[in-house]
Amino acid sequence: MFPYFVASGFAIAGAMMMAGPALIHLMNRNRYRTVHWAAMDFLLEAMQSNRRLLRIRDLLLMALRALALLLFGLALARPYFTSTDSALPGTSKPPHAILVLDNSMSNSLESISGSGFETSQEQAKQFLEKLPSSSQISVIALCGAQSRRITDPFTSRTDAADAIDKIVPTDGPGELTHALNQARRLAEQTPSLSPYVVVFGDQQTSQWQRLARGNPPEEEMPVILVGTDASTPGNAWVEEFGLPDGMAEVGMPTRIVARVRYQGEEPRSSVAISFKVRDNEVETKFADFPEGDSVQTFAFDYVFDAMEVDPSRMSSIPLTVSIAGDALPADDSRSLVVPLVASTPVVFIDQWSDSEESPALGRLGETWVLRQLLCPQTESTREEQHLIRPIHLSQREAEGEPLRAALREARLAVVAGIESPSVELVSMLRSYVEQGGQLAIAAGGDFDPHAWNDVAWQGGQGILPKPLEPTAVGQSLSEFSDDLSPFRISGKGLLDHSYFRLADLEETQLIDLYTDALFFKTVVPTDAEESPGPQNNAGNLPPLDEKWLSWTPPVSTIERVEDEGDSPASDIPATTIAQFDNGVEFVVERHVGSGRIVFFSSGISSEWSTLPSTNAVLIFDRVLRNQLASTFQRYNFAVGETALLPIPPGVGDSSIQLTAPDSGIVSSVSPRFLNEETRGVLIDNLDSAGIYWLSDRTQTDTPGDTAEGRSQFRIPISGTPTPWESQLERLDKDQFAGLNLPPQYRWQDSSELIGGSGLPMSGHSWWQWLIMLVIFLLIVEMTVAAMPSWLAWIVDRRSGTQSAPSASS
Repeated sequence: MFPYFVASGFAIAGAMMMAGPALIHLMNRNRYRTVHWAAMDFLLEAMQSNRRLLRIRDLLLMALRALALLLFGLALARPYFTSTDSALPGTSKPPHAILVLDNSMSNSLESISGSGFETSQEQAKQFLEKLPSSSQISVIALCGAQSRRITDPFTSRTDAADAIDKIVPTDGPGELTHALNQARRLAEQTPSLSPYVVVFGDQQTSQWQRLARGNPPEEEMPVILVGTDASTPGNAWVEEFGLPDGMAEVGMPTRIVARVRYQGEEPRSSVAISFKVRDNEVETKFADFPEGDSVQTFAFDYVFDAMEVDPSRMSSIPLTVSIAGDALPADDSRSLVVPLVASTPVVFIDQWSDSEESPALGRLGETWVLRQLLCPQTESTREEQHLIRPIHLSQREAEGEPLRAALREARLAVVAGIESPSVELVSMLRSYVEQGGQLAIAAGGDFDPHAWNDVAWQGGQGILPKPLEPTAVGQSLSEFSDDLSPFRISGKGLLDHSYFRLADLEETQLIDLYTDALFFKTVVPTDAEESPGPQNNAGNLPPLDEKWLSWTPPVSTIERVEDEGDSPASDIPATTIAQFDNGVEFVVERHVGSGRIVFFSSGISSEWSTLPSTNAVLIFDRVLRNQLASTFQRYNFAVGETALLPIPPGVGDSSIQLTAPDSGIVSSVSPRFLNEETRGVLIDNLDSAGIYWLSDRTQTDTPGDTAEGRSQFRIPISGTPTPWESQLERLDKDQFAGLNLPPQYRWQDSSELIGGSGLPMSGHSWWQWLIMLVIFLLIVEMTVAAMPSWLAWIVDRRSGTQSAPSASS
């Protein structure tokens, strides 16, 4: 098998230098000349007897010296052989080393010797020195904006080392699946090379477990995991931080919940948890964490000042919660941008108008409980202080231009208790949802499922998420039936949806809360294929203008619809969020256009259930507030996520800048059209945790101006780290074997890989034996040159044995 060389130039030089002793030998022979001298005649006989000895010595010295030079050149060239017995399969193709460098948050753990990322960089650069000279090298960052860029392979180790040095650590999560996909693309672009992947990093257990759960395909190229012997340190981090409803109500106490987690072998005591608003510390709490894995939840109450809010627009305020620092500072704080809104219009449509309702007479619309829940009215409160500004219409009032005028500014519409909607109401609400409005429909009152199905389903082109069975299940209390069979909300799978999770309550408490109410009557949503009645009456809905809302839905929602674009809205399936213990679906939602429809199959009034008298009515509050919050622009993103943000009209193309957290690095951002109407920016470099600031710098800036004074707008954006990235447990060889990854995935200790045993070669240590052989040859050469007497003895002995037969004959 023909050998390959790490540095073939030394092998060539050794072969060339091998001819040196022969040339010197020949040149020395030509330098001798014959001199006739009488005294020499007496030495002729002696020289004739030693001629054989000198010739043998010279030839032996020449061979030893030439061989020593050749072997020394081969040793410097570091020969190796490809073999199926090596760590990687052998091939005659030049190797293509694809180095994946872990620059995720967990690998930035600080220690006395430096960060884990710096150690990974050094290991990668040491590995470069062991690669054959014919190798091509690619360098991939595991996460961050740099992970999305791939370049042609490097042919120079220096260029590859520079690429390693240019990779910077981030606070993002390490996604091995993405890195391996990038490696496959590089391998496909270079089919003439033999690729293999080497992953340098802290080998976080959670990273590899996520890869294993995804059932990765068997790789054609080997993947080497460079093992680490670092111990797992203790770590505390802010795991969650947020508002239960996603929005803050101005002038009312707002609860902000933070969940802090600790994993470690030693307990931590008196850990400070600080809550800040606009970088101003508001409250600090202290907690003790035992050894092991523990979680504690902290609630902070804060009242946002009404003076901070412009009723005509949404304001955003950055909040931060932080804990006492440890060896991984990136996860010791977590930021949140809270939208402050006031007097947001919400349309409520039911059986009665405001003038017809009478609590004294018990004549209340089906939405009355919801209006009181979302916007409680007291003599001491002012309407503008509430999150919700209710617009209440009866079914008779919800027609024509009055309905359109009410919906034009509303972000949420609630319809409940109506016996049968009109075609005009269905058409108007359908157009409202397609433009981005949120619609909630609840049964109750005189709700007729047969009539609703005929008018509001329309083969999926109406406003029902699913068609309805023509008859209801159960009977309301007003029907005076002796055969009441009440049922409850099923707790199975209820908390899988974020609608119903509350940070300060345990799961059992939440289940008890939501299953407390009794229900007596419900309509039955069913699948479209099984529903009776007309299935394709979309033509019954009159056409409306395309755009008539006064507000624009969030950019992210628009982008989602465009991505799913070409399929009709009726093809988007509905999702069941909650159901009753009798199997009937209770809450069903469906995305239509840029908006969403949520359907409740039972009513809110006491005729259909006991919801008004129990805390289970909170389920409506949770769903409606979540719908309302989804209509505002999103400003909280995970680290590494791409952010789409609109900008105010009239902003120049060259004046938008993004200021990074902590470092304060300012980068320019180019605006673009995010859709046909909205102009904004796309930010794909949110690689640090904390608050970013997107602003417009005017041309008249002066160094003494404040940030607010020199910008027409200044928008906070939060980058939040991924919680599982803070779990610092390292993978060991036994755990790696337990992942049951495909056989192409190999574990290699860092010391062995840096020494070269992990390379796709065998005989990588032969250069050491060659050096030893060179030393041995030099010793023999010196022995032959300095003490030729033993060589003469050998020659004389051989001559004697040859002359003995001649004498006897």
